[in-house]
Amino acid sequence: MHVPVAETAARLDALNRFAGFDVEPAPGGDWIRLADARHGERLDGWLARLVELHGRRNVAGSMLGMQIAEVVAGVTVAALTLDRRCPDPAVGNLAVRLHAEGYLARRAVTGPVVAVLPGDPAAADPHSVVVADEDALHDWWAARAVATLTPLLDAVRERAPFSLRNLWGSVSDEATGTAIWVGQLAGLAEDEAWRRARRLLDALARHAPIPFARSRPFPVAYPGGRRLFQVRGTCCLYYRSAAESRPPAEAYCSTCRLRDDDSRERLLRDHLIASHAESVG
Repeated sequence: MHVPVAETAARLDALNRFAGFDVEPAPGGDWIRLADARHGERLDGWLARLVELHGRRNVAGSMLGMQIAEVVAGVTVAALTLDRRCPDPAVGNLAVRLHAEGYLARRAVTGPVVAVLPGDPAAADPHSVVVADEDALHDWWAARAVATLTPLLDAVRERAPFSLRNLWGSVSDEATGTAIWVGQLAGLAEDEAWRRARRLLDALARHAPIPFARSRPFPVAYPGGRRLFQVRGTCCLYYRSAAESRPPAEAYCSTCRLRDDDSRERLLRDHLIASHAESVG
């Protein structure tokens, strides 16, 4: 499909397969359309798979919220960060394919609509929604993303003991984490990636139904350079999962707000040193 959203999807795929997404996937199969997930039976089945994997309903609720955020915020923020183009985050335009082990195997948009800036070469495309400036682009994203997320996250909260504030916090963390990561893949200056992420959260906060926690920047220096990470504003509870056998203090994610900064820096620096050695070796 030679439309702007497909061009951006292909560019993201070329950077990293997990940063990209499909456009208009074949119907059926293992794809779950988010519009269908609003209905109880489909969402119940999705949650049940995660309960089976993680053993605790609160952990499963957290993971379900994170996966929904990966579809709604992950796809759109990746495109915004790379190309200043925003695939429509309307609920009828998003789909997900789950891996048998419970994580997301692939994300998709099901149509060609994309918001762009006036100077974008795609502005003349009939599928493009042209907005006035970056603030308008962010607001278009946030308003439509919140309209999609609100009923979905409400439905997750009805089914699992993981608070709405935490569910929205996971959306916030997904947005900033995606902006930092895709910015790094694309060679964007890290301070600029962080600035863009914060502007997106400002737009999200104007539309979200409740306040949410925000992440903080965490730069790490290592022999190969410097890399920016985030400290998440919301814990995902993975350390309580039945799939995790380590003691909690060891099982906290490297970017978890519950982990102390000294151990966080050691873990992230070791990861960077190993990755750097692999890339030059």
